Amino acid sequence: MIAAFEQRGTPSAPRVPFAETDASVLLDLVRGLAAVIVLLEHWRNIFFLDYPQLTGHRAVFAPFYLLCAAGNQAVIIFFVLSGYLIGGSVFRMLERGAWSWKTYLTHRLVRLWIVLVPGLLLCALWDGLGLRLGLAPAMYHGRSVNHMVGDVAANYTLGTFGANLIFLQHIRAAAFGSDGPLWSLAYEFWYYMLFPLGLFAVRARTAVPLRAASAMLFAAAAWLVGAQVMAMFPIWLFGTALAMLPAPKLKQSARIACGLLYLPIFFALGRRLPLPLLLVEYMLGAATFGLLWVLLSATGAYRPGPGARFSRGLARFSYTLYVVHLPLCVLVAALVLGDARWYPTAAHLAAGAAILILLIGYACGVAWLTEFRTARVRDWAEGRFRPEPV
Repeated sequence: MIAAFEQRGTPSAPRVPFAETDASVLLDLVRGLAAVIVLLEHWRNIFFLDYPQLTGHRAVFAPFYLLCAAGNQAVIIFFVLSGYLIGGSVFRMLERGAWSWKTYLTHRLVRLWIVLVPGLLLCALWDGLGLRLGLAPAMYHGRSVNHMVGDVAANYTLGTFGANLIFLQHIRAAAFGSDGPLWSLAYEFWYYMLFPLGLFAVRARTAVPLRAASAMLFAAAAWLVGAQVMAMFPIWLFGTALAMLPAPKLKQSARIACGLLYLPIFFALGRRLPLPLLLVEYMLGAATFGLLWVLLSATGAYRPGPGARFSRGLARFSYTLYVVHLPLCVLVAALVLGDARWYPTAAHLAAGAAILILLIGYACGVAWLTEFRTARVRDWAEGRFRPEPV
């Protein structure tokens, strides 16, 4: 497949740059909504009782609980999207003869660290405050029933902080403090490393010594991250396969139909099915591959408008939202509820909605200081590492 890609070259380009197409806007929408879905699951679990604990009119609340129980599926979407975007960038660098580990690592590390480092510091701040206040001892010491927060006190250490900084959370250490979502960043980083190493190991055009070195480094990285991380690597590779395919020629009606078909599959695969979890995740990865391939058929130039602005704006701070929301969410719950949780009455849902808006606004503010400046920091970092002219 790789050889065929190299012989064929990059699929025929659309008439407009990809970043200016409807497909780009649609992928931004998918990415942004996936981050919101993760936020909703954590927010619901921390502030509201579980569905089986409701005593009356449970069917009325079923749509709310269904919408707020799809965080794991959303992470699968992130993996496939990441494979498409990062794998595509690797292929394009190789096609241009411009591959450089230095450039690749600079781009990837700036993108990850510009949010992760402040996110870890903010987590240390909010968790430290929550532990000192002692308002929710069960939640901060891993005895809560909200399913979202482990033993914050045990994971609030300098060693755990350092392990998260170098992407070893859920591999050689726990996620730092209350910031459980950081597990997926470790997976992402190591997939960034594994993919080019694996590609160079099997690529016919690569010199034999480099192929051997790449294969050994791939094996060493696979051993380091372990079976659990490697088991989900094929889901990320769905996205790289997508980057090798030409966009289909489909009408808008087909894209709408595909989106409507995907939604029930997305939520159904989050239920407790009598299947191994990894198989369910592979099924969702395959379905997401299909959805994104259909959305990529929107190769026309997008029209600026409210919909496009919403999609772009949501995607622009989606990474920050994913990284920073949970520690503040936990602190607010400790201040407002202690170790209790609300029944979803109208008043409690209104209060919860206000907290949700606070969390989104907070993430947007952090993104303004961090994620929105990624390109500037990346250019600065590349300038620092660029050799001076003789």
